[in-house]
Amino acid sequence: MSVYKPKGKPHFHYDFQFRGRRYYGSTGCDTKRAAEAFERRERQRAAMPDPGRPPITLNEAASLYQDHAELLPSWPTIKYMLTALVTGLGQGKLLSQITQRELQIYFAARRDNRSNATVNREVENARSVWRHAHRTKYDIGEMPDWAQLTLKVPRKPPRELGLDEEERLFKHLREDVADAVNFILKSGWRRGEVLGLRWSDVNLPRKQAVTQIKGGDIVVRPLTTTLVEIIARQPVIGPFVFTYVCQQSREKRRKGQRYPLTPTALRKPFEEALTAARIDAFRLHDLRHTRGTRIVRATGSLAAAKEALKHRRIETTLRYAHVLDEDVRNALDASESRHSPDQTKNEKRKA
Repeated sequence: MSVYKPKGKPHFHYDFQFRGRRYYGSTGCDTKRAAEAFERRERQRAAMPDPGRPPITLNEAASLYQDHAELLPSWPTIKYMLTALVTGLGQGKLLSQITQRELQIYFAARRDNRSNATVNREVENARSVWRHAHRTKYDIGEMPDWAQLTLKVPRKPPRELGLDEEERLFKHLREDVADAVNFILKSGWRRGEVLGLRWSDVNLPRKQAVTQIKGGDIVVRPLTTTLVEIIARQPVIGPFVFTYVCQQSREKRRKGQRYPLTPTALRKPFEEALTAARIDAFRLHDLRHTRGTRIVRATGSLAAAKEALKHRRIETTLRYAHVLDEDVRNALDASESRHSPDQTKNEKRKA
């Protein structure tokens, strides 16, 4: 029996493992016999699933979460993370049997060539799977400690595309994808919003477009004259506004034909342009960061940037506050008197 009495404690404690999960704590009993009986009951409880909650496998839980998430704009990314999670941990494994240690090992392996922020998004996605199964009244066992799995991400100002870098980037971008990239830069929309934009979502006379933002909300976005011009010059090939020219025939796609622009189709020409333009440490999402930074710099308003970027919380927009440092510096300079004590002393010495 794994019953013991810690030094200085009045009650016996228990500590055992079952199916890779550790069960431990105080029995509340001050005799060993009573503590052993308590432990037997805990072992029986551990061996029996919750009678009120049926078991669910990881694959079933992922499919259950898919019903909730597949209409979100971020579904392609969520799908990729779900596939990796099910493959990595085992599709037939019960959620109630997956231990904290197994999750730790899995996410440690996911750090290979991935940033901490990217791994944290996968942790958040896994947490959503567990929580959704729990809310749907399935047996998930003990909820994992997700905070313990989250990696440290250093806070730093967003990467901004310099004006000289912008000129070089568009000089090397393929013509068929340049407008989509320019739209992301000029609008500050997320990539999914731009690539998912349909002709039916656009009202050019009113300079408006309807988009689905992160979280699934449908919003009406204003269009600037520049954005209207970009949309107006796109060839109408199908339901989507932005398309690309296929560079190599494969499967059902033929070289020279236009198809809806996808993240995969955009990734290669964008990375090639970055390399040719000698722009380092820059991602497609940084185009959105660039727009946010430029809005704050031009207006001095974090509220304006929050609305333009459709952030839910002002805390998210505060990452762009660093551009206001120049205003603070100018205010400090302006507050210095032309006849400060030091200057007055110097002037007297010269006299």
